[in-house]
Amino acid sequence: MAVLSYRSSLSLDNDRDTYLQIPAPTESLHGSTAELQRAPTVDATSGKPSWRSLFVFTTRQHIAVIAIALLSSFLSALLKPTLAIFFGKIFSIFTKFGLGVLDGHDALVAISKWCVALVCLGGAAWVIEGAFLSSWMVFGELQAKCVREELFVGMLDKEMEWYDLRQDGIGSLLIRIQTQIRELQMGVSQPMGFLVYEIFGSLAALGLAFYYSWKLTLVVIATFPVAGVVFFLVSMQLGPAIEAQKRELTKASKYANTAITAINTVKAYNGQDQEVWQYYDTIKKVAASYLIQARCNAAQFGITKFLMVGLFVQGFWFGLVLVKQGMDPGAVLTTFYACLAAMQGLETVLPQWLVLKKGMSAGQTLKAIMIQVKHGRVVTNMVGSFRPSSCEGDIEVKGVSFAYPSNIQQNVLNDAEFFFPAGETTFIVGTSGSGKSTLSNLLMKYYEPSRGEILVDGNPISTLDSAWLRQNITLVQQQSVLFNETVLQNIEFGRSRPAARRDILQATRTADLEQTLLELPDGLHTIVGSNGKSLSGGQQQRVAIARARLRDAPIVILDESTSALDQASREKVSKTVREWRRGKTTIVITHDVSQILDDEYVYVLEHGNVVQEGYRNKLAEKKHGTFASFLPEAQTPDSDMLVMGMRRNSEPSSPNRLGSPVGEFDERVPQREGYISKFFGMQQTSPNGLNRAIAPPTVALGGGAAQANVLRADNIWLTPLVPTDDGTFQTFRSSEPRQPEVGPIKPWVALPENCQQQSPPLQIDFNSPTFPEPSASRTKKLRIRPPAIDTSVPIHPDAHSPIELTIQPPQSSEETLRSLATRKPASLRRILGTIWPTLKWRDRCVLCFGFFAALIMAGGTPAFAYVFAKLLQVYYLTENQDAEALRWALALLAIATVDGIATFCSHYALEHSGQTWVNTLRVEALKRIMAQPRSWFDKERNSPSRLNECLDRNAEEMRNLIGRFAGPIFTTFWMLASSIAWAFIITWKLTLVAIACGPVMYAATRTFNWFSSKWENKSNQASDYTSSIFTETFANIRVVRALTLEDHFKKKHSNATADTYKTGIFRALYSGAIYGLTDTLSYMVTAVVFYYGAIVVTQRELPVSSVLEVVNLLLFGIANAVSMLNLVPQFNTSRTTATHMLYLANLPLRASHETTGTRRLANPFPIALTNLSFTYPGRPKTLSRVSLTLTAGSCTAIVGPSGSGKSTIASLLLGLYSPDTSPPNHPAPLTFNNIPVSECNITSLRSFIAFVPQQSLLFPSSILSNITYGLPEGSPFANIEGASLAAEEAGIHEFVMSLPNGYATLIGEGGIGLSGGQAQRIAIARALVRRPKILILDEATSALDAVSAEAVRDTVRRLLDRGRESGEGGIAVLVISHGVEMMKIANEVVVIEAGMVVERGGFDELRRKGGAFSRLIGVKVTPGDVDQRRAMTPINGMGRNRESWAWMRKSSV
Repeated sequence: MAVLSYRSSLSLDNDRDTYLQIPAPTESLHGSTAELQRAPTVDATSGKPSWRSLFVFTTRQHIAVIAIALLSSFLSALLKPTLAIFFGKIFSIFTKFGLGVLDGHDALVAISKWCVALVCLGGAAWVIEGAFLSSWMVFGELQAKCVREELFVGMLDKEMEWYDLRQDGIGSLLIRIQTQIRELQMGVSQPMGFLVYEIFGSLAALGLAFYYSWKLTLVVIATFPVAGVVFFLVSMQLGPAIEAQKRELTKASKYANTAITAINTVKAYNGQDQEVWQYYDTIKKVAASYLIQARCNAAQFGITKFLMVGLFVQGFWFGLVLVKQGMDPGAVLTTFYACLAAMQGLETVLPQWLVLKKGMSAGQTLKAIMIQVKHGRVVTNMVGSFRPSSCEGDIEVKGVSFAYPSNIQQNVLNDAEFFFPAGETTFIVGTSGSGKSTLSNLLMKYYEPSRGEILVDGNPISTLDSAWLRQNITLVQQQSVLFNETVLQNIEFGRSRPAARRDILQATRTADLEQTLLELPDGLHTIVGSNGKSLSGGQQQRVAIARARLRDAPIVILDESTSALDQASREKVSKTVREWRRGKTTIVITHDVSQILDDEYVYVLEHGNVVQEGYRNKLAEKKHGTFASFLPEAQTPDSDMLVMGMRRNSEPSSPNRLGSPVGEFDERVPQREGYISKFFGMQQTSPNGLNRAIAPPTVALGGGAAQANVLRADNIWLTPLVPTDDGTFQTFRSSEPRQPEVGPIKPWVALPENCQQQSPPLQIDFNSPTFPEPSASRTKKLRIRPPAIDTSVPIHPDAHSPIELTIQPPQSSEETLRSLATRKPASLRRILGTIWPTLKWRDRCVLCFGFFAALIMAGGTPAFAYVFAKLLQVYYLTENQDAEALRWALALLAIATVDGIATFCSHYALEHSGQTWVNTLRVEALKRIMAQPRSWFDKERNSPSRLNECLDRNAEEMRNLIGRFAGPIFTTFWMLASSIAWAFIITWKLTLVAIACGPVMYAATRTFNWFSSKWENKSNQASDYTSSIFTETFANIRVVRALTLEDHFKKKHSNATADTYKTGIFRALYSGAIYGLTDTLSYMVTAVVFYYGAIVVTQRELPVSSVLEVVNLLLFGIANAVSMLNLVPQFNTSRTTATHMLYLANLPLRASHETTGTRRLANPFPIALTNLSFTYPGRPKTLSRVSLTLTAGSCTAIVGPSGSGKSTIASLLLGLYSPDTSPPNHPAPLTFNNIPVSECNITSLRSFIAFVPQQSLLFPSSILSNITYGLPEGSPFANIEGASLAAEEAGIHEFVMSLPNGYATLIGEGGIGLSGGQAQRIAIARALVRRPKILILDEATSALDAVSAEAVRDTVRRLLDRGRESGEGGIAVLVISHGVEMMKIANEVVVIEAGMVVERGGFDELRRKGGAFSRLIGVKVTPGDVDQRRAMTPINGMGRNRESWAWMRKSSV
């Protein structure tokens, strides 16, 4: 057993709990679920967020930046008391002039000196304020850079168990990590800087106040302790609410990620409404948590506003006493100004408080992840360092037992014994889920056996260096993972050093890849797209085989590596692979025993046990043995030649994760359907996408093709390459990207009301913190639908093109990603203009009330300035001082009360409106994403991670536009307007002088805004690119490790992180310089106002009291206007993210070809393809003049080479794409029941069709929910009875019942792992439970063993027979397969090559014909081939063979 150590200086009890293995929870058969209890993203016991959480990733290298930031903050803070001193001195001069102590000339000279000093202070402020903002922004960039690097390196070193045990799955974790990094960066940049600045400023101001009058200062701040207690009480709910919101946002991300990642399955089963509904259900809880935060924050604002104004009441009375005792009024006013400055600091920090709290929470979250990464469970004996000088290839597995961490109660292997001699080829066969692929995972050192040991060349695998092991063992799986690079780079990943051209050509020849490369747009330099989506499954497998050939490791494991190839191609590739692997250790995992020669050794696995082993000819003789069940049935003499050609495709046995990372899925059964769609007017005609776009046809190469390829080799290398001296060549080449073909957008045709039975719409209420749950009684009430939402923003003309490229342009992935986010941020007017249409009347009332309260706030500032000026006059009144003081003090208290209440109401109402706006846009965006054509999702900018980030982070940030920024901007505007109007009434001359400075201030502000917006956009692009590398690496971590690409991606990520940091530095420097300039201008404007005020007073044009009123009005207005500049960087961040979000919310609902049809058919038959042609955008013609008819009760097989267009026909039948337009006066290319597909309602059409793709994707929910997914509410099949019956027909029922929780067992990401065959059988059950009229099986038995595959074929036969006997004609079955046995059940076989039908007829007829079909299903193997394929002699030096190993094992026993 492995020794488990907890490498931590802390008492990591939380980590110990994290890795407790808890049985999967049960789920009621009615559909309610419980979370699988496994390692959460953040451990609840890892500590509460605190200020220290903001500096978790701060290192010694950051000290210099922090020192500069603190110093500039301190100097910047000193400007506050310095201004208070200047104002006090100037006011003292005005007071002395008013009392007659100074004459006009002396007063003007004295004030002029102080005004010059103000201008000089402004010059210093430029440098200080610029350094202040820049240094804190740089610190934020440093923190983000450090987090990215530490997390990337840490996660890259984690064992696979850590990834398997993530509670929400690795996909959801990757999304949340990027969001948390962003929140931490925002928290420690400008908001943290403003906090430190205000702390320094407030302390300096209070120090100054104590210096001038400690008595008065103590009286003024006497209410601070009380205020602190009140603040603590109103903030108690803030932290828990932030954590609750984070948890719900994680769930929402899982739902959105599931829906977008599994878009093929979602559309195939009309599950769009279901996905939107469960997303909306979670967003309600997010809104409830945020509104708690909003209330706390609004209460803080209100209390602060009241205290800031009200504290002057008691201070004023005591100040009057001090003046009567002989104290200088100037000193009293300096103290007042200093205390006011201290309180204004608190008011300035409050808008940033929520950002800081979220930054703390994000820091704590990332800290918890790092604790799990650094100090989690480490399997010590898996960390080997021994690197032998060579690898002979001898492998021995001794008594190994193993269970996956996600289901530790169930062993996948039980005391398994294997011996793989060096230099020989060994086969492993077995049923689905028997443990075949688990053995390959153990050999790759992904996991450690729970018992037993594995020896490589006699060395325990635990002592071997992992990198050395994986360099010497190559694993090729069926589901080949390709990275978002060129075909050439993906092949070169097989070798760490540069590859010579001849080696690349040899690898492509081994994988039969040459013809495919000739047909790709840019040959080897074609970008394959994320996960290789621009290539077909067979083409991806060829690239993976070529990659393995280039690597040429001593040991190769082929796990169903040719399953997606057609028969001829498989045989050709198998032959070249045998030649390549002659004399080398090769392990072949397969369901297909036909490719095993008589003298090759076979292990037979069943339920994790080795039940048989021996040479094939010996095992075949045991008629009742397990191996015999995999053999073909007795063959007739005519079909002997087919025995060796029977190959079945096979899905990879992914034990824990199937397909791309997906999020969580709501398991309620029956599923709710239609509510959100009907509310938003969404038709159930969303495009479907079950198949990856098929690449141009690839024709298998026959005899003599190798010689022809030598002549055409240069054509493969489309871009001229100049070899270097050592024979290597440049790996990346790109050409100009082609433009997408933009077609006309088809008009929307409304569906008749009576076409389909519809449920009444559900009224969605985003307002209340407690949202009503949908119920049966509620859905019966008809409610008025709100007006249509118009969220349009300026978009580039090609943004709404209904046709998207499915092949990435031939440019590097970095260029591709960096070119995506070039959309210019929308104007503020257009963004805010989308708010009103999204709100209902009650929300509109709340919004209006919020702005009304903000209007009161705007009037509060000039009112305070006026009353405060009246209070100041009391100090030099000669009579009625007490009466006037009482009068104006009470007025001040009234203003404080009204202002505090208005502040609370305004902030909460606007936050409420912002949350409602964002909620609506989130649901609208997801709904419109679901409605996009399948080709839309092939674009890199529409990848699941990028879309989910927009729905998650962008939505959170854009809410600030109205929640945090709209109120202050509105208030400042009206405050300025009222202040200027009031000042005009008192004195128009002084006011005009102040207004004359306005254009300069406006120009500076616009410049600041422009620079900030520009660099914010650049920074976002760089950050998105870095995030995409992070996500791609860890979403495909198994392949990264198998190919030892850790260093490659570490370097790639490090370079991207450095570029992001460099962009952030430039952004900080530009923003700081312009920010300092705008602040300097405010000092100059203040000096001008004071100077001209002195001129007016000394010339006796106005009394001192009037000038003081105007100066106060203008100074307060200028100060508040300048304070808005602090929000510009964050404001532009929100504006950029809002543009992206509104783009999604404004995607066209009715631009797809799927929405044009309105006719609902009672019967889809007959289905006719008449001279059908089809071309993928940007590719050569895929199908050309295909004619085919499907009738009820028929079974048709479509066969052909990989990439010939077979799956494209299935995509067209499902309405994923529309066929090319037929010439005038010609019949429609595709009709259902004699109705052109363009006139059919696609949603109702898909309800007739069930589709089983080759790559089965399961939702992270229960088995029951997976089987009944997409069934409408009230369906008689959406229950346990219907699901179990379908599971029996698919041959999975017994396995499900063997699980502890049966059909309630959670599967998919976050649940127990299933093999590829088990997942495929669940997908088959999902198709059968619907009782379809059309059943499309696209390699549906590829991952099944012979017994299970035969059971499925029997089920298909029973369905056909049952349908014929029913009198209704039954169902039509369309089989797309490379397997001969599947072809046999078809009435008609249609052979397609290069997109054209070349043969059709019955199976026996075509077989005897000797044409394309005969070539396709394989050629009889001659005895001579056996001799030249493999020499079964051990490699010299090992001295071991199977006989000696068997004898040693027997002796030991």
